[in-house]
Amino acid sequence: MTMHRREFLQAVGASTPAALPASADAPATASANQPPTEPRVLLYDDGRHASPLYQYAPPLTPDDFVITVDQLADSGVDTLVYAAGLEGGTQIYDSRVAQTWGDNVKQWTHPVWYRAGRHLKQLIDDGHDPLELICQRAHQQKLLLLAGNWISLQGADRATTGGRGRQSDFVFDHAQFEVGPEKDPRARYAHPRRFSFLHQAVRDERLAVFEEMLTRYPTDGVEINLTEFVPLCRFDEVDRLSPLLTEWLRRLRKTADRAAQDQGRAKRIYVRLPTDISTQQQLGCDSATWIADGLVDGLVCMNGIGDAVMTQCWSMEPLKKLVGNSDCRLVAGFNNLLQSQFHRSATQAMTWAAAANAWDDGADGFAVVDYHWTPNGWPLTAEDYQTLRVLGHPELLRFRDKDYRALRLGRGQNKPIDWPDTMDDALPKPLEEKQPVELTLQIADDLEAAGRQQKIESVRLRIRITNIEASLNKVRVELNGKRLPESILSLDDLIYRQQPLGSFNPYGFVYEYRLPESLWPRRGKNRVRIKLVEKDRGIDTKFDVSDIDLVIDYNPQRHLRENPVSY
Repeated sequence: MTMHRREFLQAVGASTPAALPASADAPATASANQPPTEPRVLLYDDGRHASPLYQYAPPLTPDDFVITVDQLADSGVDTLVYAAGLEGGTQIYDSRVAQTWGDNVKQWTHPVWYRAGRHLKQLIDDGHDPLELICQRAHQQKLLLLAGNWISLQGADRATTGGRGRQSDFVFDHAQFEVGPEKDPRARYAHPRRFSFLHQAVRDERLAVFEEMLTRYPTDGVEINLTEFVPLCRFDEVDRLSPLLTEWLRRLRKTADRAAQDQGRAKRIYVRLPTDISTQQQLGCDSATWIADGLVDGLVCMNGIGDAVMTQCWSMEPLKKLVGNSDCRLVAGFNNLLQSQFHRSATQAMTWAAAANAWDDGADGFAVVDYHWTPNGWPLTAEDYQTLRVLGHPELLRFRDKDYRALRLGRGQNKPIDWPDTMDDALPKPLEEKQPVELTLQIADDLEAAGRQQKIESVRLRIRITNIEASLNKVRVELNGKRLPESILSLDDLIYRQQPLGSFNPYGFVYEYRLPESLWPRRGKNRVRIKLVEKDRGIDTKFDVSDIDLVIDYNPQRHLRENPVSY
């Protein structure tokens, strides 16, 4: 029987417990500390925002630089996805096939990026390759290291952006490779200066960068972003793109397998792409072939494209059917950007809810996908570490507080997005008289079982409606077809209310229903229906259903309430 490639690579990765090389010039071999498992809890970091590259004053020592890795030691995260390059084609390591950030800058024009470029130059001049340092430290801390990079380059003009260092000479000198404006309505969600992958020179340049990260460095693989600056061509050229992208991955697969043999280390290829297969196809992604031919080891599944909004469910069933008995792993990609008035990032309860849903949906891994994960600022706090610690343990998540939220656009986005289709259900939605708003909330919690153990403190359904005066309008809310009585309703008046940073925004009311056991939601999908039965005629304004949350608070055990006394 032929050994599956993943089993082969794992065997290779565990077969050579030799020391890692001191520099990128030496042949890389496996470390005795290399984790034997596949990625399960992944954290993304661009190596810039929440790192010494931006935040530390010079000079920068190697120990300073690798704090990006050290902060994850024994945190519950097993895989760091580290962005080794910028969208304009420059790298944040000592590349031999592309330019390092700052190599082509004559006069800097941005203070933060000037600092980053100086830090990189200083480290390299001191004999330290930044990517080598990250790889070494990751393995010392028993973390897998996937090197991320851009497959889609973003064009720019040298005259206006040459002092930022983000664009390489290859990008500056080949404006003819830019996709340019197009009439397709979907193009308003795409960047017109992205490079077209239909050009052989573009494919070769990007392949050289990814090959270098696989072959010259002791990475545990690479991560390819196919959710931003996409599609890699005009929308009307996607049919031409699809076979070229597949062939490019086929070449990269061969390189990864050779590097695995040479280094004695498993070399994984993970691809970030939309969960929805139809959206994948509209971007030229032939995931069925990639899986069937063993070109990818994992798919990091996102809801939508670009800076995807926070999602807590993925609907992976169609992809699971494609994967079947193959070695390809499905990772639920969680973008934690909440972008609310008081929280940039998802709260702990929201993150736990997302992870619980991911495992309940049969995901092989859970990834916090953002440029940097800093929900309470940087450095990470004790609360942050407690959030991370349980992400990979469904059994520990069972009785953790959760906040399940309906899909919502960013706070600055109040108009529906008509593409991709997965965003159709996103809030806010207009609430018009006698035209109900209906949405689905998916939860992983078995509240009936938890209730039998008397571990539930409260289950609350919160609905925020903008501009509405509660006493002058009649609203009816149903959960799974059952009307919620006013006897369990509490109202929070946000029509105008001052807080330390100004007024609450948006104006309106929060309708909160404290659900008795007979109305608790079920594990899986739950339907929420909001109807404006009677509208106040004294004002001409638009009402929106802005937010819907299902909040579950647990006690550690019966009779052990969190705050038993108030003094």
